[in-house]
Amino acid sequence: MSYPQNPETIILKNRFYPKGLTEKIVYEYYIKNKNLIMNQIRNRDVMFAIMVDINKPVIRRKLSGKNIKLTNTNYDQIITGRTITLYSTMGFYEDMAIVDLDADSFDIAKDVARDVYPVLMNIPAIKSCEIRYTGKTGFHLLCNFVKKIKIDDSKEMIQSYLMKTDLKNKYTIAPKRRKGIPNIDLWAANKKNGAFITLHSLSIIGLKCMNIQFNELNKFRAIDAKI
Repeated sequence: MSYPQNPETIILKNRFYPKGLTEKIVYEYYIKNKNLIMNQIRNRDVMFAIMVDINKPVIRRKLSGKNIKLTNTNYDQIITGRTITLYSTMGFYEDMAIVDLDADSFDIAKDVARDVYPVLMNIPAIKSCEIRYTGKTGFHLLCNFVKKIKIDDSKEMIQSYLMKTDLKNKYTIAPKRRKGIPNIDLWAANKKNGAFITLHSLSIIGLKCMNIQFNELNKFRAIDAKI
């Protein structure tokens, strides 16, 4: 077990956690939710954001020069009180894709999710779609496909469909967002080794990544994702 040596050390403090999150709180959260997180990993390579000081995360992509595999065996050793965020990575073939909704504010991102979700649900290759709060200001729409396809093909398929809708007149659909205009990003995560926050992980501001039902978007608040 890797129980924190300094359990009362604060690693994060912000408006959601004015008294701070300690190593003990973060560690116990991840131990409690181990099964949920491991069910999401599905043998993927992972990356971590680790707090080296209060509010100072660094990304760790490899251990001993190798990609990181999180398993039931090494989970308790790799997850420490300073491991704040867990990212999963994409393979070459996937049965899902991430549509990243990037906006200036949480409320605007919710509006974008309300617009984009019904459109994605009309794409024949998509059997279901999950609205996922990323724990910061944005949302991911996770599209589950009928079958596995090349990740590059899935990106092009979704882009082609969206560009035929009125969404292209309201938002940008591009690798980078233009200032003041919300963006539908298909490029950041949907590539070999592209990373996305794992469901049930904490974000770098300490809010949990969680699924939201479409009919609950209006009332959902960021503070609802506190642990």
